[in-house]
Amino acid sequence: MKRIRITALAEFDLAEAQDFYAQAGLWVVDHFLEYVDKAFSGLVITAGIHPVRFGHHRASVPHFPFSIYYDVEGEDVVVKAVLDDRFGPARIAAHFGPRWSE
Repeated sequence: MKRIRITALAEFDLAEAQDFYAQAGLWVVDHFLEYVDKAFSGLVITAGIHPVRFGHHRASVPHFPFSIYYDVEGEDVVVKAVLDDRFGPARIAAHFGPRWSE
């Protein structure tokens, strides 16, 4: 069975998303986190089948314009980022460092 590990950068991404959705109300934050949790749970079964973007597998968060970028490392699914799909490719690439900013 695979385990989900969330990097500090991905936790920061989630905190930013929560701040964004808090403007609409705490119920929206709760709804967002519920679907992120469902997406994480789904990765336990489906990890590795998603397309690779910017060097990491990319899975969508249902009902929200967010994607989870992750790697499979042995029995672990390592979440590298949780990013707003509306950022655009240049900003998403910059999130992963100079290698992807070109």
